[in-house]
Amino acid sequence: MSFIDGDSRDQVSLLPPSVDDYVGPEALVRVVDAFVASLDLIELGFNRVIAAATGRPGYQPGDMLRLYIWGYLNQVRSSRHLERACVRDLEAMWLLRRMSPDYRTIAAFRHDNPDAIIAASAAFIQFCREQGLVGGRIVALDGSKMRAVASPKNIAGAERLARDIAHTEKEIAYYLDRLDIIDESVSSGLDDQPLHREGFKAAIASLERRKDRLFKRQHELERRDEKVLVFGEPEAKPMGYGRAPKMPSYNLQNVVDVESGLIVHHDVYNDANDSHLLHPMAVAAKEVLEVDQIQVLTDGGYSNAEEIARCEKEGIEVAAPIKRGAMNSEHFRPVQFLYDETNNTIRCPAGETLRPSGVHTRNRAIRYRTSACGACRLKARCTPGAQRTIHRLVDQSALDRMEARIHSDPSLMTIRRCTVEHPFGTIKRMSGGGRFLTRGLRAVKAEAALSILAFNILHAANAFGLAAITPH
Repeated sequence: MSFIDGDSRDQVSLLPPSVDDYVGPEALVRVVDAFVASLDLIELGFNRVIAAATGRPGYQPGDMLRLYIWGYLNQVRSSRHLERACVRDLEAMWLLRRMSPDYRTIAAFRHDNPDAIIAASAAFIQFCREQGLVGGRIVALDGSKMRAVASPKNIAGAERLARDIAHTEKEIAYYLDRLDIIDESVSSGLDDQPLHREGFKAAIASLERRKDRLFKRQHELERRDEKVLVFGEPEAKPMGYGRAPKMPSYNLQNVVDVESGLIVHHDVYNDANDSHLLHPMAVAAKEVLEVDQIQVLTDGGYSNAEEIARCEKEGIEVAAPIKRGAMNSEHFRPVQFLYDETNNTIRCPAGETLRPSGVHTRNRAIRYRTSACGACRLKARCTPGAQRTIHRLVDQSALDRMEARIHSDPSLMTIRRCTVEHPFGTIKRMSGGGRFLTRGLRAVKAEAALSILAFNILHAANAFGLAAITPH
C-alpha cells in the first residue's frame, strides 16, 4: 500500500481568478471586514482618516484596524508577525487586498490610536445591544493579572538597590586590588605570571557603568516616592497570587453579561487590589448597558462595604461572599454579637448590651463596648483582655444585605464563576499566555481592547451565528 502523495511543486495550476474566492463565505474574517466598514472612524477618533493633500500616501486607518482585529483573533499580535502574514496568509491578503504595510507602520497605528481602538471595541458591544443580543440585567465582574513586558529582574526597592550597590562596590574593590598586585609584580621584575591588566580594566569599567545605573535607579525611586518600582516600565506593578513570585503586571478587569457571555465593559489598572474597583467598574457597565437597575455578581475580593453602599445608591445590587479574616476559634466570633439597628446597640452572647464608644476613622468603623465584661461569667470564652470590643463598619448594613442575597440564592456564585472565568481563559490563550506586548498603561489599554474585541467577535459568532453579528 502506498502513501498519499501531493502534487508536484513544478505542476502549473490556476489559482482562483478573484481574491474574494480565497476566503469562504462563512469565514470570520468577513465579519471583521463588515464591522470595521460600519464604523465612523472620524467619530471614534482615529488619526489620518482623511488623506492629506500633499506627501506620500498612507494606509487607511480602517485597513490597519482590520489587520489588528484579525491578528488578535488568530493569535498574531506582533507587528513583525502581522507584516509577514500580509504576504503569506490568504485571509490577511484578502482582508488588506494584497497590501503589505511594514512592521513600523503597523506598530505605529496601535501606538498612535489607543483611545480610538478602545472606542472601536466598545462600538461592537453597542452594535450587539442594538441587535438585541445583550441581556443587560445581570453581569459578572472579575479581574486577572496580566504580565507586563518588563522582566522581574527590573523590580527593585530601596533595600535591594542599596544591597546591589554595596556588592558592586565590593567587586570593583576586588579588581582594583588585583591591578595593584599586577603593578607590584611588574615593578619587582616578576613577569612569570600572566598579566590581565586589560581584562581587569574592562571589568572595572563595566562595574562602574552598572554602579551608575543603580544610582540613577535609586534617585528615580526617591523622586517617585515609591517603595518598589519596575524600572523600564514604571506603570507596571509587581503582582501575583499567594506566595508565588510577584511579576510586573497589570490588573485587567472585565464585566461580562450573564445572558450573552459578552464582555460589556473592561478596563486596565496598575493596582493589584480589587476592593476599590467595584464601584467604578459597575457604574461604567451600567452606563454602557443604559439601564436603571443592574445586578453585579462578583467574588470576595470586591466585598468592600463602602463600595457596596455606593453601588446601592446608584441602583446597583451587588452579590458577593463577604471576605472575613481568620478568627480565634476559642472565643466568640463577631457574628455571634447581634446588632439592634433601632437602638444602635449590640447584644453579646451573655445578653449584655454594647453601646457605641468611639469611631475608628481609618477603617470607617464604630467601636462598641460594655462595662459588664469584668464580672461576666463567659469572659473566658469571649476575650483574654480586660474588655471585648466589637467594630462595626459604618456601611455594615450594606454588607449584611449583600450576604442575605447570597444565602437566599447560592446559585448566584455558580453563575458568576461559569460566566466570568471563561473569558479570561480564552483571552490568555489568545494572547500568548496572558502577556502584553506594549509598555505603559496607555498602550496596554489599547492592546487589552483589541483582545476583548477579538474575544467578543469570536464568542458572538459561536453563540449567535455570523448572520446575527454581521453589519449590513
